[in-house]
Amino acid sequence: MSVMRNKNYEYDIALSFAGENRAYVEKVANSLQMKGIKVFYDLFEETNLWGKNLYEYLSEIYQNRARYTVMFISGFYNKKLWTNHERVSMQARAFQESREYILPARFDDTEIPGILKTIGYVDLKNRTPDEFAGLIEKKLKKDQAYLKSRWSKISTMINPKPFIFTINVINENKEPIKNAKVVLVANNSTYLEGFSDEKGLAHFIIRTRKLYTVLIAHPEYPAVLFKNVNPKEDIEVRIENTQNYGSLILNKSGEIPGINGKIEPVLKPNGKVSLYADNIAIEEGKPQPYGFELNKSICIEDNGGNIIHLTFRFFQGRIALIDYYKHKLP
Repeated sequence: MSVMRNKNYEYDIALSFAGENRAYVEKVANSLQMKGIKVFYDLFEETNLWGKNLYEYLSEIYQNRARYTVMFISGFYNKKLWTNHERVSMQARAFQESREYILPARFDDTEIPGILKTIGYVDLKNRTPDEFAGLIEKKLKKDQAYLKSRWSKISTMINPKPFIFTINVINENKEPIKNAKVVLVANNSTYLEGFSDEKGLAHFIIRTRKLYTVLIAHPEYPAVLFKNVNPKEDIEVRIENTQNYGSLILNKSGEIPGINGKIEPVLKPNGKVSLYADNIAIEEGKPQPYGFELNKSICIEDNGGNIIHLTFRFFQGRIALIDYYKHKLP
């Protein structure tokens, strides 16, 4: 019998769940990914899963390629063919190792074959997805093999010689766009910011090898967002002008062109995002802070009757990327 130790796993965490619980689990998966944790979640792997023998492939994932698996226990989980297949693969792995591998998390008190009620678990009834993702992160940070692997990878990402990463911002006619604000946001919410020059070029000095989310905004163009950009190669971004639309990037708080007052988006303790507005009505005077969702329009109005429609495209740390539509007064 072989014992798998000191192995470089492809995934830090694999998530096993019933489809009826997907809404909660997907938020956990997104939160883990934002924390830089490698997570196996089926919708992140659609390309890899396409055309594979799923029975064999999922057995390999849950038995050999993840450091831990979180089992989201519910009445739905116990009835599913695929989740039972995943459970058997997990239990085969757990039998081989002398440490805990299956991390149970309960939506209810359903009994699962092979999972004793005495085994420690996390109760999800009053815990938000982001809070649960934080518990998973703490669990990983207590795993010395995980930390050793993580620091090894971090050390290989550090580039002893800084280099310049350039983004070329142009319009639909391939003309340079001047004064576009460009922000590079890393997974840990640190960021670099700059503006495009007369040639449409924004230059950044890169000192560490990280993947960035690239945000671009301009008062005459819609917002642009690219995820997981490797700064090793320069990129060109073409933006098409859209009448009456503009965009901006906020750091903590700021003003929207064409409307009086300031706005401030904040992340609440429950993981939701809310908006404060100074001397500005949100959705015809809804109470503040006003809870909102990304990619859904919000109407705001100032004391002069000026109306703007906002759509938040990105929010991480205190950086927000916003599209806005200028509603002209009659």
